[in-house]
Amino acid sequence: MKQPAALIAMLFVIGCGTQRSDPPTSDGPTHTSDPFAAQPDTSEGLVNVSADLEAVLEHGALATACAESAAAPGDRKKRLLCGKAMFFYESFGTPGVPKPIITWLVNNFPDDVGPGFSKLGMVSDPHSSENLPLGLPLGPRLGTVDTLSFGCASCHFGRLADGRYAIGAANLAYDYGRMNLMMTVLPALAIPGANEADHDPDALAMLAPLRTRMAMNSSIKSALITALLPLIAGGSGMLPAFDKANEHWYARWRTGTMDFFIQPLPFDDQVHTISKISSLWAIPDESERAAQGIDSAMLGWTGGTASLHNFLVGFVDLGGGKIADWSDARLGPLADYVYSLRAPTPTLMPAAEQVTQGGAIFATACLECHGGPRGMGSTLYAFETIGTDAAIKWWADGPDHDGQPCCGLRFPVPDRVTNRIKSPRLTGLWAMDRFLHNGALDSLEQLLCLAPRPGATETAFGDGGHTFGCELPEADRVALAAYLRAH
Repeated sequence: MKQPAALIAMLFVIGCGTQRSDPPTSDGPTHTSDPFAAQPDTSEGLVNVSADLEAVLEHGALATACAESAAAPGDRKKRLLCGKAMFFYESFGTPGVPKPIITWLVNNFPDDVGPGFSKLGMVSDPHSSENLPLGLPLGPRLGTVDTLSFGCASCHFGRLADGRYAIGAANLAYDYGRMNLMMTVLPALAIPGANEADHDPDALAMLAPLRTRMAMNSSIKSALITALLPLIAGGSGMLPAFDKANEHWYARWRTGTMDFFIQPLPFDDQVHTISKISSLWAIPDESERAAQGIDSAMLGWTGGTASLHNFLVGFVDLGGGKIADWSDARLGPLADYVYSLRAPTPTLMPAAEQVTQGGAIFATACLECHGGPRGMGSTLYAFETIGTDAAIKWWADGPDHDGQPCCGLRFPVPDRVTNRIKSPRLTGLWAMDRFLHNGALDSLEQLLCLAPRPGATETAFGDGGHTFGCELPEADRVALAAYLRAH
């Protein structure tokens, strides 16, 4: 079977860290304007945040949105609506996971999977008669078998703590590792002759409740055989698989985190890294960056992706789609839609006095590194300066550490391997509970040394770094957290 390269997720990662109490010296542009100044609303009235899921899905209008946009090329609202439809339902031609496996899991494990993988942090599609999740659009067929590919909404659409759905939100509840083990290891263990010793103990422990249910109900295994038969009969071959070491990593990741250059992708940099899913809110476009003297959007944790357009092209390529099928014009509606996304306003604002105090502290203690649009930085930093877990330094570089894309990777110009780390955008922090690039911290309080950290030191999982601000008086750090949560 062709490996489902579409397991790659759209990761615009945010977070930063350092061991020092003084900020690193930046050689990039210096910004003196308010990085959180209000942005114009360019959404054309589309509903991107609401407790009403049908409203977020535009009451069914997404189904015909791109056809209607093509018929009216000058209508910006229809163009954005098409981009929104792509956000939820476009596979970009990337190979996916056999659909019969997904439906088998949904139908037979309500306590562990739930409708639309809701037990694993995804959102069930109310328009799906098969209880499929939003973010797994229909992909290319494997022989005669339908597949479901990973799209934008799998990682960047979630439900906020106040109950609202938010497009562009980092889905930090998404248990990506568990989901992939369910789709691969669980079926493999049911095949006659399967040997438990071939699999990682942590992965087996994670799947134990589902295996117990299968053992108690023979109809579940029968349904699995029915699901697998079209794959065998259609000549699609075996299911994708991970080696034992990579099964171990899949079982270890926290929700909302992943390594996306790993089996079963055709691109494996052979370096275990962990990246936190990020929010897509308020990405600066080219004109805004130019006005502030920033020549790159610095997407991705290592900051090597120069623009949203390059990220989308790279996603198609790395996911196994055909770049020739995805021209600038075809990707344009999605890019314009993502640029229109804004962070939702907190339902409970911090005290105004604390926010004002925190703003003054931010201006003196944080602005040098976070003075760009929405708090993004304008330069990249060495890991030795920043101090967070440096495993990701070798992301896409590979074990040879030569500073060039490894393992057959092709980067659009001027994207590059940087071996460095960026300062992130800071909008919407009130809605987040993962901090640092690997998501090792649970709160701003831990980040600002107002609460103890877990003390993780294992490579790739380490929670050290980012003691910037930790030397400030406690009241100042409390006020700084309030300021950050107000945006």
